Amino acid sequence: MISLKPFQERAVSKLLDSIFDLLSKTSSNIPLIFKSPTGSGKTIMIAQMLRDLASDPRFSFNDFAYVWLTFNEESYVQSKSKLAAYYGGGNELVLSDSAALRNGKLRRNEVFFINWQKLKGQSKSSRILRRENEATPTFDQFLQATHDANRTVILIIDEEHIGSDTELADRLIQDVIRPKIVLRVSATPKYIPTLAEIAGYVDVPRQEVVEAGLIKEKVIFQTEEDLKRLDNSGLDQDDLLLQLAIDKRVETYKAYEAMGVNINPLVLIQLPNDDASDSASIAGSKLQLVLDFLSHKGVKSSEIAIWLSAEKENLEDLEDLRSPVSYLLFKQAAATGWDCPRASVLVMFREIKKPAFAIQTIGRILRMPFGEHFADPKLNAGYVYTNYKRNEVVAAYSKNPSENLPAINASIRREEIEPVLLDSHVLSRSDFNDLGDSFQRTFEQTANSSLDIAQLDENARVKLSMIVGAEVTDFDALVGSLEMNGKNQDQEMSRFDIENLYNLMCYRFIASQVDPQKKYAPERSWGKLKTALNTYLSKSISTSRDQLYQIIVSDLISPASVLAPVIGKALGAYRSVRDAEVTMKASKSKSIISIEVPPQSIHFTDNFESIETKKGAMAPYWKPKKESGNRNEDRFQQLLDSDDAKSVIWWHKNGDSGSSFFAIPYHDDVTGTERLFYPDWIIKTQTGFLIVDTKAGITAASPETAQKANALRRWVEAQAGFDGGIVVPDGPNGWKINRQESYVFDLELSGWDVLSL
Repeated sequence: MISLKPFQERAVSKLLDSIFDLLSKTSSNIPLIFKSPTGSGKTIMIAQMLRDLASDPRFSFNDFAYVWLTFNEESYVQSKSKLAAYYGGGNELVLSDSAALRNGKLRRNEVFFINWQKLKGQSKSSRILRRENEATPTFDQFLQATHDANRTVILIIDEEHIGSDTELADRLIQDVIRPKIVLRVSATPKYIPTLAEIAGYVDVPRQEVVEAGLIKEKVIFQTEEDLKRLDNSGLDQDDLLLQLAIDKRVETYKAYEAMGVNINPLVLIQLPNDDASDSASIAGSKLQLVLDFLSHKGVKSSEIAIWLSAEKENLEDLEDLRSPVSYLLFKQAAATGWDCPRASVLVMFREIKKPAFAIQTIGRILRMPFGEHFADPKLNAGYVYTNYKRNEVVAAYSKNPSENLPAINASIRREEIEPVLLDSHVLSRSDFNDLGDSFQRTFEQTANSSLDIAQLDENARVKLSMIVGAEVTDFDALVGSLEMNGKNQDQEMSRFDIENLYNLMCYRFIASQVDPQKKYAPERSWGKLKTALNTYLSKSISTSRDQLYQIIVSDLISPASVLAPVIGKALGAYRSVRDAEVTMKASKSKSIISIEVPPQSIHFTDNFESIETKKGAMAPYWKPKKESGNRNEDRFQQLLDSDDAKSVIWWHKNGDSGSSFFAIPYHDDVTGTERLFYPDWIIKTQTGFLIVDTKAGITAASPETAQKANALRRWVEAQAGFDGGIVVPDGPNGWKINRQESYVFDLELSGWDVLSL
């Protein structure tokens, strides 16, 4: 089974919280927007969300059914297959499609996948599943029967940006499906709700997906302008794009081989829509041009797959990392939703009639083969070769100018610069902040010293007449009612309701903790608390499982609970145990790689502007545009370039994330986890190397800076020929550097040295 990354767990938790909140609203057709980057595993996160809706204690009294709407047949098949693979056969959810219409209505926890194309249209003939016949109910009748059964329908619209805002779509949703909640899933949603609207919004930051290793750190572009600057050795533009892609594929293959990884890199070649390759005669088409070029380069036909509406070849096992297919030619079929993590190079031929850069296609080369980054930074990037003009590429991103910008601006290491090899660190994040299996031992130790079993009522029975046959949505109100009236009601709760309430109490207890030392993720932790209670108390109280649940629930709903303080104490005691486990796990997920500083090349988005420098190792030097720049860093860069810095031979501005840049580890005392520190500047001087990080004002005084400074100090002391530390401006006195064994900052800069360059 696939294990979710921490950011995915957080996203699922936010989705569940949003659904829980929206269910209490009186309105229907409530939008819930789920924005998550391409390659982040949106389908897998929704799959886990559905599983949790079937098992999360907060929803145990709800009766859900789901309609999963896609906008082409391939997406429908892919989504259903992904859920089936994720669940692996053991699951409360039922996955179905149009064949389930004969059942008459959606069953509880059923996910009904349907292609929008089979429902849309003005006439009955264009609505395949909405035509009436005697044997099978129509889709409309199917949904009506589901509502008649008092089942809550949740609609999931996959890739909602494609076409879910049409009049026909709105009419189908409002008049036929009539969902309580509409979950709209997309990397680029068209609709973002305002604070005043009744809606939900969950946004997964792209950087979290990158840091988790699921997608590549960056995508590097070659544009038409770049191609003109290359020595093309007589090749025309089409041939040059293909040659660059072939060379990059070979380079990537060798990089995998050097790391002992058996992966055959795949080159995606997107043909223009206005190409004639789908016609009866393909002479002169772009498809034929590509096939002829690949053949001339010695590529066998068995190494080429074709995915066109009229022609499909060698598509079996295409996603296999060891597939012999090295090139895939397509138009639109593979542009959205298709997963092939070995794809890392994309050739995009410009449309002739209506040039439109297809942003979604880039998502096909974003995924990492094993869901983690490699020690070789080259393997953590995707490569696009295209003859689109620079302004056409940028225009495709204009709706969201602050995110997902392509890295189309190159900075190249100057020829006279000899790089230095530095050992850099890479961390894989795996902290879920949940109770682990070891909590059972911590609870046992706490209970042995703090719990008086004799205070528990072994004959307790939980009674509440309002539960029977009722539909409960406000669980906090339910628990409050039990706390006041639980022992005064005549109707005994069913075994089913008792266990649901027990699960809910475990969830609620963890979720309501205020002390940071006792706070854990309730979605992943309530089951561990339940197991700890069951295991410990079953050893001390000889009774049936049903009666044990009665005893526990009866105690937990009481204001004078005996178990509650013991649980709270155990949660606090477990913090040190869990932190030690996280530290050990982090040490196992840490690796050291050797990188060149400065690198051969770096690519930047249009959020940066270029300037010429005297001593910068990269040309040109790209810095953040003025509106987002760092004035402190600008001043320091000017110092390094000045005639006053006589000892500076060259300087390099380090990045702030990713395996391509230099990083050292440090311990975060607040979170208790290992993190990475990317120092700002690496400077070659007449006497060696200087590694510094510029700070000013409140940031220089922060505990985080102290932790980073101490880690940097330990690092430079262990290297020959290196010096470094935190540097801050000191008004007219220039800059000062901290070289203290233990970092201390005050306004007088006591113990700091004058930075001499």
